[in-house]
Amino acid sequence: MGVLLDRALVYHGSMADTPGTSSIGMSCAPDSVLVAYARQGDEAAFEELVRRYRNDVYRLACRFVRDREEAWDLSQEVFIKAYRALWRFRGEAQFKTWLMHIVANQCRDHLRRKRAPTVPLDAGPRIERSAPMGEPDHAAEARELGMAIERALESLPHKHRLAFVLREYEGLSYEEMARAMRCRLGTVMSRLHHARRKLQENLAEAGYIEG
Repeated sequence: MGVLLDRALVYHGSMADTPGTSSIGMSCAPDSVLVAYARQGDEAAFEELVRRYRNDVYRLACRFVRDREEAWDLSQEVFIKAYRALWRFRGEAQFKTWLMHIVANQCRDHLRRKRAPTVPLDAGPRIERSAPMGEPDHAAEARELGMAIERALESLPHKHRLAFVLREYEGLSYEEMARAMRCRLGTVMSRLHHARRKLQENLAEAGYIEG
């Protein structure tokens, strides 16, 4: 298997094709077809799956580890693990959902092994919109609130933070979340409820919202 990810493309969020990555046929094929070909050893098919989901994997990893280089390394590990585990993918969930489950597990294991102070919350990749001219206070308040939310997220248990990130940042449905988290739908809703309630409590205590 060749080089999986291109740093420049991932960091800048580009989904453009790179020369030699895939043919027109591969780029139009559904995930299920690509998985079937990849299982038979077709590296071009798997490279197309990487191209489709590399940004999703990298973005989710960044949400957990808050460091570009660590997220990059984890993304590589995720795709290597996915490639080796393709024979276990039964198609009961979407390929992306299955992949997000691998990301969540890799990040959880990485943070457990690390057992060190986390990277400052403002050190990770972040898209900041410029403030309108004449309104610097609003921009500062927005950044401060964003950092407060990130701090509150860091305080959540992994399973609650995962539920919140998959729903609010990745936009997964409850059914997709249940498959990615390998739990029942009711458990997903319960974890998401606890995550939202804890975030509200933390933000209220910090004075950002009314309790």
